[in-house]
Amino acid sequence: MTLAIMDKFVGPMPVDDFLKEFVPEAPMACPKDCVAFSKDFSASNTEGTFIDAIHGSGLCPNLRFKNTTNGVATTSLMIKPDISVFSRSHFDAGADWGATEFWIENKRASEDFFIPDKSLRADPKNPLSHLAYNKGLWPVCGQMIEYASTLHRIQFRVFSFSVALFGNTGRLFRWDRSGVVYTQPFEWTTHPETLFEFFWRFNYLSPAERGHDPTVFPATEDEIARALPKLRTREGYEDLRGDNFSKFLVQDDVIHDEEPRYYIASTEAAWTTNALVGRATFGYLAYDLATGGLVYLKDFWRLDLPDIQKEGDIYRELEGKNVSHIAKLGRAGDVPLNPGSKRSTSVQRTRTQDFVKEAGLVKWCPGRPRVEPYVHYRLVLNTLGKPLHQFKSTRQLCEVIRDAIIAHSEAYGGTGILHRDVSAGNILIGDDGKGILIDWDLSKKLPRDGGGRPRRATRTGTWQFISMGLLMNPTTRPHELQDDLESFFWVLLYQIVQCRGAHMSMRQEFRDAITHVFDSSAKSDTLRAVVGGTGKCLCLKDSTLASGIIEELVKTPCNEIVEEMRGLFADFYLHVAVEAGLFSESMQRKIEEKRARDPLVQAAHTTLRSSRALLDILEKHLKSPWEITDDASEYLGEIRPSALASKKRKHGQAFHADPREDFYPARRWYSPPGSSSRPASIQQRSLSYHSDFTLANSPTLHGNVLSSLGSLGKP
Repeated sequence: MTLAIMDKFVGPMPVDDFLKEFVPEAPMACPKDCVAFSKDFSASNTEGTFIDAIHGSGLCPNLRFKNTTNGVATTSLMIKPDISVFSRSHFDAGADWGATEFWIENKRASEDFFIPDKSLRADPKNPLSHLAYNKGLWPVCGQMIEYASTLHRIQFRVFSFSVALFGNTGRLFRWDRSGVVYTQPFEWTTHPETLFEFFWRFNYLSPAERGHDPTVFPATEDEIARALPKLRTREGYEDLRGDNFSKFLVQDDVIHDEEPRYYIASTEAAWTTNALVGRATFGYLAYDLATGGLVYLKDFWRLDLPDIQKEGDIYRELEGKNVSHIAKLGRAGDVPLNPGSKRSTSVQRTRTQDFVKEAGLVKWCPGRPRVEPYVHYRLVLNTLGKPLHQFKSTRQLCEVIRDAIIAHSEAYGGTGILHRDVSAGNILIGDDGKGILIDWDLSKKLPRDGGGRPRRATRTGTWQFISMGLLMNPTTRPHELQDDLESFFWVLLYQIVQCRGAHMSMRQEFRDAITHVFDSSAKSDTLRAVVGGTGKCLCLKDSTLASGIIEELVKTPCNEIVEEMRGLFADFYLHVAVEAGLFSESMQRKIEEKRARDPLVQAAHTTLRSSRALLDILEKHLKSPWEITDDASEYLGEIRPSALASKKRKHGQAFHADPREDFYPARRWYSPPGSSSRPASIQQRSLSYHSDFTLANSPTLHGNVLSSLGSLGKP
């Protein structure tokens, strides 16, 4: 997890600037009669001493600090920070991520994982990462990232805060979907004013100022009573319980409603993500309070760049061109910052990206952190379906993929919009059995003269299904039509080996072959990027997951479809070597000249300028007799490493399987709008901020008690 956001740390921000930008002043000044902390302390029960002093001081009358270092977690998540901070009304005995307002981690001075400020500024290479390249420190950083990720996964959050104490120094953190802003270290034992000022201000913050999403509310009993019977009509939701429901506000960018539009959904999301940074897609089966119908509610953070269309606008354009086999749009729009009876024009945005050099606002952030702007976005689809891996036969699998290719072809031909994230998770089986191509938020309208140059340092797509060409050259090669067409082939092959290979899944060689084709990657010193495609190159050469294996798994014309598609893309990459990255420029030119003279290569290039060839292959074999019609999916869950691998690669790190990562089968009846995310855990998202927020009178600080707070710092 540390690798995934190593270049997302922005700092070190001056503490005064941090407080000014992110933590509004309290209605009254923080008392100044606190004394210096004692450096003489006992190593035992340091968190308890700290908490007793804070509670006794009256510094935070609206908050309750809890020692959760060794306590029992009240949820299925066993990760526990040293100190969890709750609202005063919270009385659970242990760590409860659903109710945590912010958290404090207590570490040794030697465990501060940031490169010293002077060293950062002295580095002429302007490092991407501000983290110290020290294996001993990375677990500490990863632990804090895991805490922040958990908080944002469990709660409805726009941002959050945390505090880290490294011996006698401390740092403040602000986390959002763009990255992390961290402060310069401050001496909290000898000069506690900074820490007290943060606690004092936070105590008086409103829920929204603390980072809670004000557009999600607890559903009323009446609303749950209306929604629950309808939700239980869907497969997989028959036993849905009637507790923990939320009400989501969805404001449409085009339709101006007289009244706000709300949707009811269980806080146990049907689709969620463990990732802290990025789109952070959550999906819900939801009940429309206005119409009484069921919809799919997609909640995510869209990239806020000038040349990236909003997904709702893309759906509207596709619907205007009568593109078939796509989901029907209900509503879509940015999530308002301050919801109310009137339409809000201010929206929820990330802020981390505002504090890098390119933004022109600061001088204190050296290096080149890669942070991108995101805006919170919600989209409602009126079309429901189930995941591709629930196909009833290989014939249906091929029919559904054909339908998705038709949607892709009509979109590209009619509007110039290229999907750019063709994956198994983005193709659904509709209630009518037909295919639906979803998740258009990474699509791009291509210029008439071709694919154009890449617009981002990281590449678009889901690693397992990205074309071999893009994996081998992720930095300069543009994403073009043939790349998406190749992705459809990898989707088909992936479904076959994952869903028809149950009898082979226990064989290590088979699992290794799947991992090699769909997950392998390596760091390229030449391109200074993570590359892949070697497994796919061997697969196209019929050297791994070869035709004999596919024939063992599939006894229908689906086998011929795979092999004809394999042959087409093999011709497209003819003479491309696995070791191409090691070749000199002159050798690479010779290979390209050879490819330019080869009629098979040129024929494949011509053929893949449209979707017609793939559709012809599918239609030809779908018209032939299929004697076997009961070869349904045997899907037993993923047997490859989790999709976190994709994020690690996209953020510049080669992927190495972590045995601690679980394999997550889909739990619900429809697939997510983003296959780079994981299905939900049993943990439900929480609305912790609906508490008894009060404005207390100025407390009196007991300096003699606070002098013992120095015992929290570990040497």
